[in-house]
Amino acid sequence: MGVLWEILQTGLLYGQKRKSDSVEDRVLDLENRLQATQETIRALVKKIEEMHGIDIDEDGKVG
Repeated sequence: MGVLWEILQTGLLYGQKRKSDSVEDRVLDLENRLQATQETIRALVKKIEEMHGIDIDEDGKVG
């Protein structure tokens, strides 16, 4: 549940931030958010693999 709550909070914060930033600032923020989202997805895949004992991302290992 923590991961989903983090995603929700990040979305709400982004909506407020977007209203006041320049285009360059918004692009940088989007790049940072993309990296954070990718890290969250990797952590989620790892957790699902550990819970179910399957190799979802086909990297040759579980977890």
